[in-house]
Amino acid sequence: MRNWPSWIPDPNAWTSAILLILLMRGLAVVLRVIAQMGDFLIHPSPKLGFILWIFACLSPILLIAVVHHWLYRFLDYYSPTTRSPEIAGTDGFFPGLMSWWEGLYGWMVLTLSVLASNVILVIILPMPEIVYNIHQFWAQTEENLLTLSTLLQAIAAAYLYQFEYFVRQHLISVSSTRQPHQ
Repeated sequence: MRNWPSWIPDPNAWTSAILLILLMRGLAVVLRVIAQMGDFLIHPSPKLGFILWIFACLSPILLIAVVHHWLYRFLDYYSPTTRSPEIAGTDGFFPGLMSWWEGLYGWMVLTLSVLASNVILVIILPMPEIVYNIHQFWAQTEENLLTLSTLLQAIAAAYLYQFEYFVRQHLISVSSTRQPHQ
């Protein structure tokens, strides 16, 4: 099965981390275009602008849940053995509980990986121009996907997905050893 130590994320964790980063890059481009087009709504109504900002902040949850749902519908149809037997198949048009969990967890992973990469950048960048340097790193990230901040995000996200895997395996093992009530 696994030939490496448990502290190294497995390929599923790396795949989830990379797909999450790619998905969020696409969403960032779409949100930037929508924000530029919707800028005329914000000036006459700051409340509407705030509500749109809240929806923009929460939109990754919806996007990840929908992508997760349809990806697993596709995988269940073409490769049904890829899913763990403890997890039910994906049915229906709308995301189920596990897809919403993946959306929420993916949003949290994205947020924590961005925070972790910023902390590491603060540690390694020269102090006098720290804000300018972090801004430059993020500006380069928007133009080029392969940057130091993206690498740090991917590493942090892979470890967070590995953590979720261990928690899920623990919960599965606990539930399988629990005796039914009589």
